Amino acid sequence: MSLPLEREEIQLLTEELEVTIAAHLAWFKQINRILVCANQVNKADLSDDAHLRTHFGQWYYSQEPNTLRENLDFQALGPTQQAMHDVTRLALLEVLDKRRPETELYDQCIDLALRLNTMLRRIQLDIIGELLTTDSLTGCASRRGMLTRLREEQERSLRIQRPCSICLLDFDHFKRVNDERGHPAGDAVLRQSLRFITGVLRKYDSIYRYGGEEFLICLPGSPMKDAWQVIERIRSGLESLPIRLPTGETMYVTASFGLAEMHPRRPVEEAIADADMALIQAKENGRNRIELWTQH
Repeated sequence: MSLPLEREEIQLLTEELEVTIAAHLAWFKQINRILVCANQVNKADLSDDAHLRTHFGQWYYSQEPNTLRENLDFQALGPTQQAMHDVTRLALLEVLDKRRPETELYDQCIDLALRLNTMLRRIQLDIIGELLTTDSLTGCASRRGMLTRLREEQERSLRIQRPCSICLLDFDHFKRVNDERGHPAGDAVLRQSLRFITGVLRKYDSIYRYGGEEFLICLPGSPMKDAWQVIERIRSGLESLPIRLPTGETMYVTASFGLAEMHPRRPVEEAIADADMALIQAKENGRNRIELWTQH
């Protein structure tokens, strides 16, 4: 699951899911008690729109924007929850008629409620995984899991017979920013620059904080020529991007880029080394430029 969110937003989404899961389990406990102990039935659970009245229903069907709406696992929650309420309604009607629900009907209620809980937990764990693999400063992916993702793109490249390019970028004279203006200024440079860069990248591209002020960009389905055009938009846009510092001052930064193609039958690490060599060339040739790695 890839979420276009800041780290704080991911944390809030995780907490929101925890509240929803707890409310669902509380509802499930109440229903189970009614079915087993013949307690008083809540009329709201008998209504045709019972699935909308629970905490889950209010959260899931809210008109407010929800980042999860495009997620297939999230979309599968609705039908499961509605099926759960349909079966529960039938079981509760049995209780109202002073009859014990049939075993099969009871099992369906339990199975659907547990399935919904499992689905919610899976989404929550995916989001927590996103949190663990997200760089806290820039919001882009961290180095953790990067090689796995790159190998997946390498396999896909071989499957669709389309090249995949990677690029290493390094901010020019970044140490000078930290030394002369302080680390808060350096953080502002990285945060605002990465917000701009991720806005330029295509939806299927990915970017990782490789280390310090160095970042790795993966450009699937892109030969070097196409990848260069994307990176050039980043390079030219970055040099004219006003960075607002905590002091209220504005400064401008540039970056150097090393671009290489990821060959489908060579280790991913070799492609990263190629991009690194091209990056070194970019720095040696004056910085604020893109160098393409070519096999010598």
